[in-house]
Amino acid sequence: MAKKRTSRKKNINLVTRIIWGLSIIMMVILGYFIFKANVLPLKYFILIVIILVLFLAIHGLIVMKKSIKSWIKMTVSVIGVLFIALEIFAVFKINDVLSFLDKIQARYEVNIYNIVVNANSPYQSLEDVKDKTIQTVKDFEDLDLFEKNVHEKLNGAIEYQENIVELLTQIKTDTEMVLVVNSGNYDAMIENDKDFEKEVRVLDTIEIKIKIEQEDKNLNVTKDPFVVYLSGIDTRSNYLPSRSLSDVNIILAINPVKKKILMIHIPRDYYVQIHGTTGLRDKLTHAGTIGGIEASMSTIEDLLEIEIPYYVRVNFNAVVKLVDAIGGINIYSDVNYTFNCWTDNGCTFYPGYNSVGGRCALAFARERHAYDSGDRHRGENQEQVMQLIINKVSSSSTLIANYNQILNALEGTFETSLSSEEITNLVKMQINDMASWTMETANVDGTGANLPTYSYPGQNLYVMEPKMETVESAIQKLNEVLETPDE
Repeated sequence: MAKKRTSRKKNINLVTRIIWGLSIIMMVILGYFIFKANVLPLKYFILIVIILVLFLAIHGLIVMKKSIKSWIKMTVSVIGVLFIALEIFAVFKINDVLSFLDKIQARYEVNIYNIVVNANSPYQSLEDVKDKTIQTVKDFEDLDLFEKNVHEKLNGAIEYQENIVELLTQIKTDTEMVLVVNSGNYDAMIENDKDFEKEVRVLDTIEIKIKIEQEDKNLNVTKDPFVVYLSGIDTRSNYLPSRSLSDVNIILAINPVKKKILMIHIPRDYYVQIHGTTGLRDKLTHAGTIGGIEASMSTIEDLLEIEIPYYVRVNFNAVVKLVDAIGGINIYSDVNYTFNCWTDNGCTFYPGYNSVGGRCALAFARERHAYDSGDRHRGENQEQVMQLIINKVSSSSTLIANYNQILNALEGTFETSLSSEEITNLVKMQINDMASWTMETANVDGTGANLPTYSYPGQNLYVMEPKMETVESAIQKLNEVLETPDE
């Protein structure tokens, strides 16, 4: 009997010491991941380390001391196992965040080209158009890379034309034509010609990735005011092509010292001079099809007389997944009548608050036909949806309950030029001071008109002529928010 007790005691000692050893290993691993994530202020990091080290010291003293009763050793070791489980869970979650931050870094431009034929053409597959002459325009920087990809896929001669609109118009009637067109121009044609999508057929796509050269912004985002351009792109795909219509154009002026954010919505149809072009002005949304995110940013810089160092691009279809991931949002309809959204007739909005999922949140953000003020009201809808998402995502209860769903919803549909270090520094700052932020809006306005544009000079499109007094007022508010304390 005594031998059995001695043997059981030895086994308990062995098990509890193994658990203690695993606790030490997991504490080191967790400490490494917390340090690597770089989101915890030093005071909290030290506090966590002190708690873990104290528990490990007590745990070690108990399991190593022979005079301590076995049941006490087992009780402490059970607590140790719980600590290990929590540490493993924390490591996996931190690793998910680090992986997500790595994936959303804008390291490549992805140009997507559609291979298009007439809907009534005899060509039904890529094999049917192999060795055919390809029509296209030179709207890309790396011509050699483009030609290499086209030849690999189609092996045909390439004829370059001057005007993409003329080519897109021609293919509506030319059953022999094979056209390679940037997906942004293709989507813009659909927007301006509702029958176009029925008159053509996309056989396949060509995807070209070009590495982005990162520039040092020379900014400390926790101390220096900065501007972020939020571009919600309008694309029929689930990708983030470099050139696409920018359906949402929001400027966020952020002052981390004053804890103030100014949000400015610029209508997608704002009639502006696209940066780098001369002659006719164009819709702001078309800047994204002409020169990608850089053209959109430079155009807004010219308009608002500011420098925009950062951008965030979101495929606006991601709104559906994100809103569903956070359990829906409560949208307020500020008109005194009921309406069905024009992009989704299944989404009905009543006066007052409406609890909706992702599909109807996106329809509301795109709605303009239900309002007399059209695109202006759509901008207000987009701001409301954005604020509701931010408020709910920033809630600790939502983050804990829907953590994985939120990351999955954003993966592949969200990218930013903010570095991982800049993002984590902002998070660390907020955790450290837990300060409340003030958010203001200063939207620009205009009047509707039908005018020719740089992209479509041969036809009149709906545009919004800027009211310069609203632009000047926005510039003034921007300057106020972006002032540093020394100024």
